[in-house]
Amino acid sequence: MSQVTIGADIAFKHLDRNERDQFLALTNWKRYARMMRVNGDLRRKVYYRSLRENNKYESPKEEFNSFVSEFYQNSNFKCNNLAAYEFIVDITGERTFESQVCDNHFSTFISVATGYKEISFYKNRVLKISYLMASNGESAMSRFGHSMFYVRACKKNIDNCPLKYQTEFILGVVADVDDLAPGLLKGIFGGYATKIDFMTLAQVKQKYNYDEFRDLDQYDLKITQREVDRFISHALRLYEKKDMGDYKFFSANCATESYKILRATLDLNKLRSRPLTPKGLLKDLKEDDLVNDEMTRQFKEKSKKVNGYLAHLGLKTFEDYYNLPVEQRYQIAANISKEDMRFTKASYIFLEKMALIRLQENLATLALKSGDKGLRVKFEELANRYKDWARENKKRARLGLSPIKSDVIGEMNQFYLTHYKEEVTNIAVMANNILKARKSFK
Repeated sequence: MSQVTIGADIAFKHLDRNERDQFLALTNWKRYARMMRVNGDLRRKVYYRSLRENNKYESPKEEFNSFVSEFYQNSNFKCNNLAAYEFIVDITGERTFESQVCDNHFSTFISVATGYKEISFYKNRVLKISYLMASNGESAMSRFGHSMFYVRACKKNIDNCPLKYQTEFILGVVADVDDLAPGLLKGIFGGYATKIDFMTLAQVKQKYNYDEFRDLDQYDLKITQREVDRFISHALRLYEKKDMGDYKFFSANCATESYKILRATLDLNKLRSRPLTPKGLLKDLKEDDLVNDEMTRQFKEKSKKVNGYLAHLGLKTFEDYYNLPVEQRYQIAANISKEDMRFTKASYIFLEKMALIRLQENLATLALKSGDKGLRVKFEELANRYKDWARENKKRARLGLSPIKSDVIGEMNQFYLTHYKEEVTNIAVMANNILKARKSFK
């Protein structure tokens, strides 16, 4: 442990390399080094830049001193920022305000197909954290894989939480893409903010296993309960503060930011490298014995299942299916379903939902790339209003408030109906065919 002069202006300088690196990860400062000539001699100059947009501190030393002051003077410091509190405990060997009781309940809402779903649990009752990695995808934005964390926690503040009171969810670092048609260059050059995102396990499996045909590999983290508590507290604080800097695919991505959360909350001597990719992070976790070499479980991609459905229809690819007229898809599927029980209504509904999602996504792209400048301007105006409304509802969700309504959804629907009637009609027909299939296919 370092000998730190508490409260002194030079306290930050007394941190050793591991302690300083952990503090920088915890507070999102970046260290730079530059060789400068001073009086004819080359000297190494170290300086720092905060990656947070709303950081009120001029230097990491100033922020460190603030932490120390809060640690000794603010009885709520432990409850408000457990990861920072425990960091100072490691530095000083002391504990302050130990009798302080914290409200450890956490609740938020996430968007799902049926509306909003609440995720509710106790931060001091997290049972498991796993590293969850999606395999490489075909698109430029997913070719390096994706890093996430699987979390299992208790919905009640009790010991030995029974299964019926447990909840599971996925927590990950993503680009805050609120564009209706995301841009690759913006992702490369920091055009999007970084944020913590929540998803259900079902959503993640749908996205990666079915929509993108990518495996999901889960590795349980071999960490102490104290580290678990620090991890979840820090991740939720990042989620609520929403000030993590810019997302950049090659230097500030899901893997680098996931690493920083781990580096900020695990033992000082753990995970000291700086991986740039999800596979690189997994390699480092294995080398530091933070996960086993063998995965805990794997969720396999479903291309074989999808291709099997397509084969029953006499098609080779999903593109072949998507390009068929909507009603023709329904009739072919209905006829095959009656003749071959291996092709069921579930098969058709699955393929048609994929097609429905594709067409809905293409609508926004069509509007943004319209050759009619007036249409583009009108759509961009509606899109900006939609994004403002969506952002406000995300804020309300983080506060546990119900979402607000807006006329912009109806206006966007009317815009699409007026200018893209064929596509909107197909969407309506597809949705109706899915309902019919649920009732009629045998």
